[in-house]
Amino acid sequence: MNNQQYHPWLFRLALATTVATLPLMIMGGHVTTEGYGMAVDGWPGSDGQNMFTYPVFGLPTDKFFEHVHRLLGTLVGFLSIILVIVAYKVEQKRWIRNVAIGVLVCVIIQGVLGGTRVTENSKALAMAHGLFGACVFSLMAFLTMITGKRWIAIGNDPPALPAGYGRRLAITVPLLVLFQYFLGGCLRHFHVGLHPHMSFAFVVLIFVIIEFRSARKSGIKWLKRPAMGMLHIGIFQIILGFTAWITKLGLPSQGNVVVAGSWEQSLSRTAHLLVGILFLTTVVLYSVKVFRLHQLNKNLQSDQSLSATDSLPNTEGNV
Repeated sequence: MNNQQYHPWLFRLALATTVATLPLMIMGGHVTTEGYGMAVDGWPGSDGQNMFTYPVFGLPTDKFFEHVHRLLGTLVGFLSIILVIVAYKVEQKRWIRNVAIGVLVCVIIQGVLGGTRVTENSKALAMAHGLFGACVFSLMAFLTMITGKRWIAIGNDPPALPAGYGRRLAITVPLLVLFQYFLGGCLRHFHVGLHPHMSFAFVVLIFVIIEFRSARKSGIKWLKRPAMGMLHIGIFQIILGFTAWITKLGLPSQGNVVVAGSWEQSLSRTAHLLVGILFLTTVVLYSVKVFRLHQLNKNLQSDQSLSATDSLPNTEGNV
């Protein structure tokens, strides 16, 4: 029996932190797409001024987007601090409190990565900043899920899974998606690996389709819904990838000429980045659900075995 309690404020704060990270990622993606990462000099200050007193309006476009990106980062950091405080105040389960601490630590590391990228003017750090940011967002979404009502309800009445169901895929698919995201980072920051990135996208999609079919056969809604979302997002991501490719490189043979700096180019590339992060998060959450159901089923079987043993008559001493 699951003894976790639902704490509405903890769930709301976890959700608020996750949602607040979305505009941060959108702004950061746009900054990278347009090459605005070095627009504001210095860190943690901004052009030699205090970041919080640095004017927002009236700035050139590049400085505006980079500065707002920094401000949104501080907002997420502030929410992460409150999240840890509330977790320690209301949550009894130590592992959930540790996840909240993990979110805060990762947000701090992400901020340091972003700042060091500016002070060192390093494309490698910019890529690490983007890759780690996707992982941090997945961790935030994980915390939101485990503090929600549905997570607790499943713990009280877990549906049965076949032995060994989906565990290999649950490990393999997130690693494949993460590697695909890495290939995208190489293309985005260093302009290398276009063909491996495009080809590997279909490898990932094949594995996602296999995982979706397994989830559908299980008949468990808790798995079917995220698997369906995972498949749809994966297909949409491939479409966005082709759109980003066409708007970036064009199709001269078809009379499609690239317009550098066009809004179509910026929108498609930033959307491709954002959907890629959402794709990774969806895959990770699905895998967590698979392993949770296996653990719940294992615990339930253990409880039933103990109950059966306790119900046997004690014949010791009956001679």
